[in-house]
Amino acid sequence: MTPSPTSTELPLIARLLFQQGRLPQSSEARVQEALAGSARHPEYALIAGGFVDEKSVAQAHAEHLGIPWLSLGRSPTEDPQDALILEHRGEQASVERGQIGSVALNTWDVADLMSEALCRREEVMPVAVQDGRLDLACLNPSNFAAVEEVRMRAGCVVRLFGATPELLAELCTAIFGEPDRVREIASEGEGNDLREGDEGPEVLDLQAKVDSNPDSQVQRIVSTVFANAIDEGASDIHFEPYETDVRVRFRVDGKLREHSGPTSSLYVPAISRIKILASMDISERRIPQDGAIALEHRGQRVDLRVSTVPTIYGEKVVIRILEKSGIPDSLIKLGFSARQSEAFLDAARSPHGLMFVTGPTGSGKSTTLYTALNLINEPEENILTVEDPVEYRFHGLNQVQVHSKVGLSFASTLRAFLRQDPDKIMVGEVRDGETAEICMRAALTGHLVLSTLHTNSALQVINRLTDMGIEPFLLGPALRLVEAQRLARRLCPDCKVPVELPDETAQRHGLPAGSTVMRKGDDNSCETCRGQGCKGRVGLYEVVPVDEALRDAVIARASENELAKIARAAGTPLLADDARAKLLAGDIELAAVAQYIREVD
Repeated sequence: MTPSPTSTELPLIARLLFQQGRLPQSSEARVQEALAGSARHPEYALIAGGFVDEKSVAQAHAEHLGIPWLSLGRSPTEDPQDALILEHRGEQASVERGQIGSVALNTWDVADLMSEALCRREEVMPVAVQDGRLDLACLNPSNFAAVEEVRMRAGCVVRLFGATPELLAELCTAIFGEPDRVREIASEGEGNDLREGDEGPEVLDLQAKVDSNPDSQVQRIVSTVFANAIDEGASDIHFEPYETDVRVRFRVDGKLREHSGPTSSLYVPAISRIKILASMDISERRIPQDGAIALEHRGQRVDLRVSTVPTIYGEKVVIRILEKSGIPDSLIKLGFSARQSEAFLDAARSPHGLMFVTGPTGSGKSTTLYTALNLINEPEENILTVEDPVEYRFHGLNQVQVHSKVGLSFASTLRAFLRQDPDKIMVGEVRDGETAEICMRAALTGHLVLSTLHTNSALQVINRLTDMGIEPFLLGPALRLVEAQRLARRLCPDCKVPVELPDETAQRHGLPAGSTVMRKGDDNSCETCRGQGCKGRVGLYEVVPVDEALRDAVIARASENELAKIARAAGTPLLADDARAKLLAGDIELAAVAQYIREVD
């Protein structure tokens, strides 16, 4: 049966127009066809199809709710000008066109209370705000969900007006400017073109309930191990098979601790579960594999990087835990001094040159680079990164994962980057002379390149790069800054205790006589550190800006000791100096920094 014109299958505006006699009954089939073929509000489809004019639509809604309606028209004056015409049950009044949007713009911050997206999406616009009341023009005043959202955002009483599309467009332009046509076109049919496989990676919710049955036992074990590791602040999880048993260890604050894990009989199924989650080949156990898992834990997104290697007793699995919340919003929170942070960011904002972050594996080099890149990540900058692997993902950074099996290496990606109009380039690691040469070429042609090297000190970067074939006369002018870092265990603030160093010990470590430092406490019941004496880690840094004196020394092939003397003469604290400063500040203990003082001094 053909539905009647008042059928609820028709949108409200069509039913009102039929009921009020503004649409002839004979047009029902054509109206339904026009509405079915339109993705916009039904009011627009009826107007575009020539069934009614704009005023009829506004009047139909206004009569239905017993409210005034607004349209653009002519004021009844000798000097006609465009005006707002307000009509309510036959009464008519004019409002000067100059008031369109002006009250809202002058006395009410629309952007804070009503977003442009809301106004354009729901076809609602503010007309004025007076005495705590918002006058709201609506294409469909019966859209109570939109009206309630406006009321909640504005925090005031809302008075509704029916409005013509022409008026709404005029108000929208007055308040928000011309619409973004590209965005409008891109949003047409949004949500209807999702293809299979476009959903993105599946995210495992560790809080999701799993039924207790034999088939789910392995799932519950793996999820519980993940959750425990994240709760304890672990950076890595180790699954290790042995001849008669298995071991699970968490690396917390740089130190491995044993934790409960699957039994020997459940070890292989547990590893298979991890490999499935990481999209790895569970049938291949003879070669190393890498994968990734996305988790949600207590409302936070956590990414895991999974690595397997075959041992004589089975596959050993190491999982790196990467929490985006672990990337701070300042370098000072990593342990940089204010002076070090300022020098590092000044270099990172340079238009061209080379910057290197150095240190052993696990010293936090990637965290330092990500923190700096996040701070300089602006819409005006084209920032590209090539990494192996991509540890953290950030909006605004164009990140590339190295894939050597298909020829996507650091060097080949860097060559491609130079044709991508880059401003800043981050290279995960300079591993060979070819990559170093391309980095140098990029730095000398107007790009800033940030990368990492494995060296014991910042100034050893120069020797390493010259060993790779980079000429000192090119390297000196290109270098902007070199930085080295280590991670030391931070003493627990609740149980550490002071100790006065003997003069001989203080002198041996370059400390003032009579220095008082802190050491681990003896309180095994401390809840903060669980009796470990340490809680978290702190960075030790040397940040060396390459000034004119250092640049000349590099060109002259000066030794590392000579370069260190020049840096210290300029007032730059090196790694040993930073270690002493954090020791005297009570952040770390003498045993934790003695190796760095011997290493660098």
